[in-house]
Amino acid sequence: MTGTVRYWFIPENLALAWLSFVFAWLLLIELKKRRWATWQNISLSILWLFFLPNSWYVLTDFVHVAPTGEISQVYDIVMMFSLVICGFILGFTSLYIFHKQFLKRWSATVSHGVVAGILLLSSFAIYLGRDLRWSTWDVVANPGGIILDVSDRVIDPFGHPRAINVTGLFFVLLGSIYLAIWILTRPYKPGKPTK
Repeated sequence: MTGTVRYWFIPENLALAWLSFVFAWLLLIELKKRRWATWQNISLSILWLFFLPNSWYVLTDFVHVAPTGEISQVYDIVMMFSLVICGFILGFTSLYIFHKQFLKRWSATVSHGVVAGILLLSSFAIYLGRDLRWSTWDVVANPGGIILDVSDRVIDPFGHPRAINVTGLFFVLLGSIYLAIWILTRPYKPGKPTK
């Protein structure tokens, strides 16, 4: 609409969010043919985990919305919100797919705990992306740099309060939304009528 490429990161980030869903969907298909403990399914699971935080990272792209006079700031907000909704739907759907598969193999307590751990890792990855500017591709391009930054924050978490704040904030947000989705998608089990 504006003839500028200022928001070119929107289709890029949306493509990364789609990858997490695609890997979850492919895993679902593969699990019908072979066990999870095969190299193909382990690879799909790792790829899914690497790309999953991108689905929710899109929320932080609101920092780029500013009055430019090009069309309307409201237009930019609606466009960005559309990106966020798409990313969140893709991320939570792929997490739901994995959660259901966990429940087929493990107890409910272990499955819910693993999902909480995935949400915590994703929240920390969002911090790494927004604050430290690491990307998913840096896992391959510069693993040493990521390892240094992550280990520094794990060894001395209180020396990096923003890491704790951003990770905790996203963990509460994502956990609350996913818990609501999980509760709303459970099959209804009617109880005994009360007198």
